[in-house]
Amino acid sequence: MGGMFGVSFLIQLTQLVPIEMDYYVMLLLQEAIGVAIMFLLIKLSGVEEVLRRKGIGFGRGLLVGMYFLVISVYSLVGSVAIYEGARIFRPWYLILAFLLCMMCVGVTEEFLFRGVIAELLSRHFGATRAGVWKAVIISGILFGCAHLTNLIGGEPTGVFVQAVMASFMGMVFAAIYFRSGCIWVTVFLHGFVDVAGTIVTGIYVGDDTVADVISSYQLWQLVGCIPYIIVLLVLLRAGKMNEIVQRMRTVA
Repeated sequence: MGGMFGVSFLIQLTQLVPIEMDYYVMLLLQEAIGVAIMFLLIKLSGVEEVLRRKGIGFGRGLLVGMYFLVISVYSLVGSVAIYEGARIFRPWYLILAFLLCMMCVGVTEEFLFRGVIAELLSRHFGATRAGVWKAVIISGILFGCAHLTNLIGGEPTGVFVQAVMASFMGMVFAAIYFRSGCIWVTVFLHGFVDVAGTIVTGIYVGDDTVADVISSYQLWQLVGCIPYIIVLLVLLRAGKMNEIVQRMRTVA
């Protein structure tokens, strides 16, 4: 993450790109750098097999993560339906940049927090129920803490709410990763969730940014953690946990 911000800062400092460049285009450049760094980090961490591992398959993996598919579709429809601003579409190439940017976010963050951190934690704690739970919880908390970087440009309350919500979301992503055994499942789901959450700023002309969306979060929205906890307990119930542990021992 430091590398991403560092390179992005150098690009702006040296004015290699126009200062007035579109927000999502600039963010896409930063995330593209992040993707490259994550591929290198995966190699250096010795977990390259996570990129080739198919697990139960992509399709079945999406079924495991059905909760995120459902809430994302609901969010997409709801956000567009209740939008009260001027419905002027951004140019198609900027909408494409927005979509690519959000998918790159999915790649970068899933490679780091699930492909590297959760994977290495599971190896450290061992192929046991307790080991899986520790990997899920710790990687989720770290994922939430990473969002505290949004304090740069974001309101503290909104960023705090996002960080807490992200922690539980990260735990669910980790559970889906261990259940599916396929990193590409969580990459897709993560990108889809991000597209759904910021769709209005990505497709319509306006001054709002991701930072504005985050700053609008209120403390009462922390009740949204409850569904994540329920989904997490369902995903890692005893019967399915046995399957996870058995698959981990087979891979090892």
